[in-house]
Amino acid sequence: MRSLLIFLALVILFPSTVLAVDDTWNIFEPYQTEEETVITIFGTPDSVAIYSSYEDLKKTKESCRTDLFSAYELTYNRFRGDLNILKGPLGEAASTKVLVEDGKVVTVNWNYEVKYKAAAERLWKNDKNITTKVGKAITIGEKILPGNNVLFVTCTTGENGKCDGLIQVTISRNPVKK
Repeated sequence: MRSLLIFLALVILFPSTVLAVDDTWNIFEPYQTEEETVITIFGTPDSVAIYSSYEDLKKTKESCRTDLFSAYELTYNRFRGDLNILKGPLGEAASTKVLVEDGKVVTVNWNYEVKYKAAAERLWKNDKNITTKVGKAITIGEKILPGNNVLFVTCTTGENGKCDGLIQVTISRNPVKK
């Protein structure tokens, strides 16, 4: 809720500045940003995927309760046009998925494919703050963010050592505290 209030205050005080930037993805703080904030800033998702243990699913079926689903994924794509949430760390993305658990954002994934891939790959390679390791099957980039968060960039790597598949960027809590 705090991040939502700060964002709304900035919009009111500096409307042209705040709304003109393409880095609103910076509002995401894993385990702190609330789902309500995501919906208020970026709008309703195009679809929702619900994740549940089998035990919770069984309980829900038996009780007809829907509040047992504590984890779900909000998906945004290009079908509705140029949504601001599709402007991620490597520029324009094809889709964005926001994993929510217990009302808090856990991870955010931007998928860069087709016409968005080349520009994203250039930004990735030009960002000196992203440490990149090229493997035989996958290339992984890592950038430490404030608040014990981390940005991972991945793509499948072909025999030529180049990024052959879609590029995915994930923001999450840093699994290794540094």
